[in-house]
Amino acid sequence: MSLALGPPLRRVLDRLDAAGAALPVAELAQRLLSLRAPLEDALARRLLASAFGCDAARLPDLIAVRELPRLFEGPVAALSVAVADFVVVDLETTGLSPEQCTILEIGAVRIRGLRAVDTFHTLIDPGAAIPPFITRLTGIDRSMVDGAPPLATAIHDFHAWATATPEAAFVAHNASFDARFVARAFADHGLLPWSGPTFCTVRLSRRLLPDLARYDLDTLSARFGISNRWRHRALGDAEAAARALLELIEIARDQHGVVNIGDLVSLQAARRKRSARTRRPKPPPLIAPI
Repeated sequence: MSLALGPPLRRVLDRLDAAGAALPVAELAQRLLSLRAPLEDALARRLLASAFGCDAARLPDLIAVRELPRLFEGPVAALSVAVADFVVVDLETTGLSPEQCTILEIGAVRIRGLRAVDTFHTLIDPGAAIPPFITRLTGIDRSMVDGAPPLATAIHDFHAWATATPEAAFVAHNASFDARFVARAFADHGLLPWSGPTFCTVRLSRRLLPDLARYDLDTLSARFGISNRWRHRALGDAEAAARALLELIEIARDQHGVVNIGDLVSLQAARRKRSARTRRPKPPPLIAPI
């Protein structure tokens, strides 16, 4: 999944983006990875490609940070959002770590032509006890997953369904969480990684709705009048996130001139503009001026 960077690397990219200059590959690698000395060009390309999750051959000699998202989307960037496929995913898991926990439920909605056209849902037998706090949150207990497929079966079924359209966009609310679990499951079961762009309804809503008090799914749903029939269950949350995505895309088209996937990628990657309401006032001076 493109540009699946953690917060530290994203903060460095934001600072470099603010500077506005295009940087040679070796210099970008040195700054991004906080290296003391510059690297040879070939090694710098390999390290950047690994960090960005892209082919090293796609990196130009000079890289403008603000163009990175569009660069990595390749031909799909030109695809109109009006006809593109978005697969909106929500997972319930046995915990927060994809290395130590597993997927318990997958829910997904396929959007095509800016309307929901299909859904995917399955419970998964984790092969182990379900933590009590997960049962309290989701209502999923051991009796519900008895007879459900194991992850090996479920993830193959989901992969086949989700990637039926090559380079379909992956979408989730707080996408980094779901994307990490999906990427780990695909890799563990010998499946090709997701090739399309990744969108996060949290990040998009921060860009498009700067005055919103919070950006959790409940607040976003309330803003758009979305009722969630199955909160904290995978399909219910995926359906709510899908409807929120459609609302956000409409705002992006009307207010920001978004036409294609590349435009939406660039909008998501843009630095957030803080609203006047959320901007912190300057503290008063400790000593009153004379």
